[in-house]
Amino acid sequence: MAKRSTIIIGAGAAGLAAARDLSRAGHEVIVLEARDRIGGRVYTHRDTKSPVPIELGAEFVHGESPALWQIANAANLKLHEVSGRHWYFDNGKISKSHDFWKEIESVMDQMKSVPADQSVRDFLEELPNDEETARAKAMVTRYVEGFQAAAIERIGVRGLIAFNEASDSIEGDASFRFENGYDSLMQALHAEAESYGARFRLNTIVKKILWAGEEATVACEPAAEYSASTIIVTVPLSILQQDSSDGGIVFVPDLPASKQVAIRRLVMGNVLKINLRFHERFWEDAKLWDEQTERVNFKGAGFFHYPEAPLPTWWTQLPIRAPLLVGWAGGPRADRLWSLGTLAILDRAIESLALIFNISANEVRAQLQASYIHDWQDDPFSRGAYSYLPVNGLEDQQVLSESLDNKLFFAGEATSVGHIGTVHGAIQSGERAVQEILKI
Repeated sequence: MAKRSTIIIGAGAAGLAAARDLSRAGHEVIVLEARDRIGGRVYTHRDTKSPVPIELGAEFVHGESPALWQIANAANLKLHEVSGRHWYFDNGKISKSHDFWKEIESVMDQMKSVPADQSVRDFLEELPNDEETARAKAMVTRYVEGFQAAAIERIGVRGLIAFNEASDSIEGDASFRFENGYDSLMQALHAEAESYGARFRLNTIVKKILWAGEEATVACEPAAEYSASTIIVTVPLSILQQDSSDGGIVFVPDLPASKQVAIRRLVMGNVLKINLRFHERFWEDAKLWDEQTERVNFKGAGFFHYPEAPLPTWWTQLPIRAPLLVGWAGGPRADRLWSLGTLAILDRAIESLALIFNISANEVRAQLQASYIHDWQDDPFSRGAYSYLPVNGLEDQQVLSESLDNKLFFAGEATSVGHIGTVHGAIQSGERAVQEILKI
C-alpha cells in the first residue's frame, strides 16, 4: 500500500509540529516554506558581541503547555524562568506594580458576566468613571493594546476571556526563555521531522492551491508543482487575507463563503519590538526614588512600565544579567511608531529610556552599542505580528480551523482556540490538524 502524502505550507511552529507528527505516523511529507529559514515568526538572531540570543520575534514561553514542553524536554533544551520585579510609573512617579495586575484582573472578572459579545471599548465605557475604576480601565486598555496587540474598539470580550482562561489552565502567569534561543525549539522539531523522512523546500512561495479531485496540487514560485492527498495550510491569517496580487494564495475552487467571511473578519495585530545592546547595565545605577522617597535599586528589575513613554514597556534579560533592554509597543501605538520609520523609532526608544531612568537622551546614546529590529508588518510572509479575536470572533475562529472535504486542513496560531497568538497554540494547532488527517 502506497504511503499517504501530505503537503504542509509553512515551516513555522504549526507546520513543523505537523511535519513531525505526520512523518512519524508514516506519511510522506513535504513542507513548503517561502522564507530562506524555518521558524516563521520565531526569529532568533545571534551576534557574537551579545551574551544572549537576540529574539526578533517570539521570545517568551507562556506557561507550561504540555505540547511545547514535551518537545523541549525531549530535546534537552534548557529554559530559564523569567524573573525580576515589575516597576510601574504613574505620571512619572515610580512604584512596584503589585496593584497593576490586581486592577486588571478585577475588570476581567466583570467581563465574564457580559451576556453577549461586545468590544472591550464598549464594555469599558459601561463601567463607572470614579477615579479607581478609571485607573483600572486605563490599565486594561494598555494591557489589551500591548499584550494582545489589539485595538480596543475591535477586540471582543468573549475572545479575551477565552484567552485568559486558557492561559490560567497552563499557569500562564509564569514565563520562560530558551537559554540557547527560541529557534532551538524550531530546530529540534525540524530535525525530528527530517529523521522520520519529512522533506523541506525553502525559498518556495505557494501561489495557488488546486484542491478539487482525488489529489490536491500546489503551484509555487519559482515554477514548481507538488501534489498530495492532503494539504495543511499554516500560513499566518494575514496571508490568507491578502489578494493574490499582493502575496496571497489563490484557492481553486474558491474557499466556501463562510470560511472567506471568517478569514476577512479575524484580525492580525501589530507590534513594535526593539532590542538595544549597551556597554553595561547602566539602569542598575539609576538615581531614582519611590513614593516613600527611598532610593530604588533596579538590579532585580525585570520589567518597566511607563505609559507616557513612546515605547511604554521594557524588560531586561533576568535571570541572566546582560546589558540588553527590549522595548515593546503593541496595537495602535505600534502602528503609529512604525509610520515614523526605523531611525525615528530608535530615537523614540532612546527617549523612552531617558524618561524611565531620568537621564538625558545623550547619556543613553553614549551607552548604546547596537540595536536590532524586525518589521513584521512589512515582512511579506507575515504581514503582522499575531492575530486576535474581534467581536464574535470565536465563531469565526472555529470556521477557520475546520477542514474541507478531507483534503484541505488549516493550522497556525490564528486557529488555536484559547491560545491564539502564541507559539504553543501554533504547535497545538499543527498537532490537531494531524489528528484530523489520521482519522480519515
